[in-house]
Order: sequence, then structure tokens, then C-alpha cells
Amino acid sequence: MNYIYKFLKELRPYDQLNSKRIRLGPQEDGGYVMLDSGLEDIEVLYSYGVKDNSDFELMFCEKFNAIARLYDHTVDTAPLKKEFLIFKKEGVGPKKTEGLNTIENHINQNGDNNKRLVLKMDVEGAEWDTLFHIPNPILDLFEQIVVEVHFFHSVMPDSIGINLSKSKIDKKTTVIKKINNSFYLYHVHANNYNPLYYIGGFKLPNSMELTFVNKKYFKSVEYSKNIFPTKFDKPNNPTRADIKLHFWPFYSGIIQHIIYIMNRNGWEGGWRELVKLIYKCFETKWKAMLIKMKLRRPTSYS
Repeated sequence: MNYIYKFLKELRPYDQLNSKRIRLGPQEDGGYVMLDSGLEDIEVLYSYGVKDNSDFELMFCEKFNAIARLYDHTVDTAPLKKEFLIFKKEGVGPKKTEGLNTIENHINQNGDNNKRLVLKMDVEGAEWDTLFHIPNPILDLFEQIVVEVHFFHSVMPDSIGINLSKSKIDKKTTVIKKINNSFYLYHVHANNYNPLYYIGGFKLPNSMELTFVNKKYFKSVEYSKNIFPTKFDKPNNPTRADIKLHFWPFYSGIIQHIIYIMNRNGWEGGWRELVKLIYKCFETKWKAMLIKMKLRRPTSYS
């Protein structure tokens, strides 16, 4: 399973000392966490995948005095009517076809090449081909990228691992590595509508919200010591507990986790959480052993 390791290695998050986060959008599915730096200078938000909610775009534009260009070929109009929300019924893809166009063409058509840009994508799997083919100079135009990446292991609603072949994972690895050349992965959050998949000693989310920050914003970086999910994160499905990313490559380790709990709660308030943490560690190892012995299914929400 070396190819799974190589893929996950590209998803290790980074941080900068004293960096601050901000959440924009709904307090459930459709909200995103970003680096709260430089956003006041953004002129245009490119948003792909609108559906029936534009709260993220509305909040971003109102807070930072920007405009948003919204693209979605699956709906006829934007859910909100605002002068600064500019909608076009067109999707995004690796090349121009009927109903689809490229990010590069959209930027050129709008004359936005020399503007400060942010990219948001939630396009139900089309992100992989789109980002695989986007020219690097176009990708580099963005200050931050927030993208929901889909179908790591399965095409829902069937969690049967249909996407776990080496060729499919390798393509995703290439896409993430391409972004990592110019950006640091800053924030990670697993979508709890889909379960984790246990494979070869690893745990693999199926869909994740990822925030990439252009490297020019970081003078010095280190591997993130944040415990995900953070206080800024909310479950996509509010009826189910959030997926705790307490495993590699998203996790800084149990020692760092204990320090985090004690700093936040002190001994009096933290010992119960420590007991739960230790229990969860044993539970996960037990679950992984049962899966390896094929005594239980390989999917779980924890």
C-alpha cells in the first residue's frame, strides 16, 4: 500500500506561528475555514459549485468588499440576488465543452489576470480533472484555495472502495502534489456524510474540505500541531458527530494532543477527556485488527 502512503503524505497540514483562522459560510455543509490574513485585499472570489446556497460567497464579499463570480451548470440561477454575486450557468472542467469551461478561460474572459483572487470549489468530483489540467501559472494566481475533494475511496452511496486502485489514487496524488508546489495545505476537515475506510494500516476519509494558502504568505512553516477538527469546524451533517482526524497525516500525535487538552481544560477539566482519548486509541487499534482479520467491514465513522 505504498501508493496510499504517498497520497496521504501530500495531505499533511502546515502552520505558521500565530496564524489565525476564520470560518465563513454556514455552520454546517458549505462553510469553510481560511487563513485570516490578506483577505481584505482580495478583489474577486471564483466560486465553482453553487447549488442552493451562497452563504459563503455572501459572507466573504460583504466582509472583505469583494465580488464573487459564481459558476454552476446544474442550476438556472444563484440562490441569492446581489450586485456583487455574478452568476453564470456554466460548469468547470479540464477543457471547454457544452456547458463547461476552464478556470483559465473564465479568468481571461473576465480580465481578472492581474487581480487578487481566491478560488472555492465544490463540484462533486470534477475537481480532480479540472485541477489536473489547470496550468500552473493560472493556479498560482490564487491567494487561497478552498476545495472540497471527493471520492478518495468510494463513489457514494456505496462505500466499497471502488476508487482505491493504484491508478486512481496516483492521479489524486499528482493533483495534490501539484497544488503543494505553490501552496501549503493549511486546514483540513473531513466531511462526515461519508465514512472512513481502513486500508493497509491507514485510515482514509472519502471527502474532505481542504484550505491551501499561497506560499508567499508564509515566512516560516512547521507541520501543524492543531488537533482537527478545530473549534472553527462544524459537522457537514449536523445529525452526526464530526469525524476526528486523530490519525496520520493529519494528527500531530497523542503527546501533543494531551498537551492541547491540558492547556485548554487544565487537569480538573481535562482528565475525563484524556480517558476518552486513551479509550479511543485502544478502540481504533481493536477495530483495525478486526478489519485486518476480515471480521468486520472496513468502513467506520471513527
